[in-house]
Amino acid sequence: MDENITWHRRTMLAKISRELAKNNFTPIVVENAAEAVNKIFEIIKPEESVGIGGSRSIRQLCVIEALESRGQELIQNKPGQPPEEAFKLRRKALAADVYMESPNAVTMDGKLLFVDGVGNRVAGMIFGPKKVVAVAGCNKIVPDEESGWERIRQVAAPANAKRLGLDTPCTAGGSCKNCDTPQRICNASVVLWKRPKYTEYYVLLVAEELGY
Repeated sequence: MDENITWHRRTMLAKISRELAKNNFTPIVVENAAEAVNKIFEIIKPEESVGIGGSRSIRQLCVIEALESRGQELIQNKPGQPPEEAFKLRRKALAADVYMESPNAVTMDGKLLFVDGVGNRVAGMIFGPKKVVAVAGCNKIVPDEESGWERIRQVAAPANAKRLGLDTPCTAGGSCKNCDTPQRICNASVVLWKRPKYTEYYVLLVAEELGY
């Protein structure tokens, strides 16, 4: 990668890290996916159960496979499960020791933005698990909240809807139409201004693009 792009990413992530710390999060800046996985292994103890939301960023890290090889108890949905079983697993994940997910956007002043269709993902990031590990690639960095919501509408939501094979206006046109379709995935939005009380909250900022 161009050294000037690398420098810029490091500089931006360092700034955001300082702002996240002011907001009582525990920020960790890493260069790449491999470093992120190593940090996650340091944060999560072998005996802890881990709930995993529907995150492309987490899956790109290949950390799930690495945790499985360590014998970690993982709680997550898998393709082809009956709806009733998927619902039970979503609820169980909210009572795990650790919850792993990715915000849809991170602002330069250290706020985390999330949008969800079912609600389990945003729920796990707010309350339930004792420890949260949020992973964000540099592509999710935005100047402010307004830019974050716009990024979600124009990039994250359409890409995720396409990944899930949904028949929504955003998969046809490539941007949010604020639809009323049954398959809509933007039903709940959350912004974390500060770390939720009583939760250990780690935010891994990766100097690579991850997820949508």
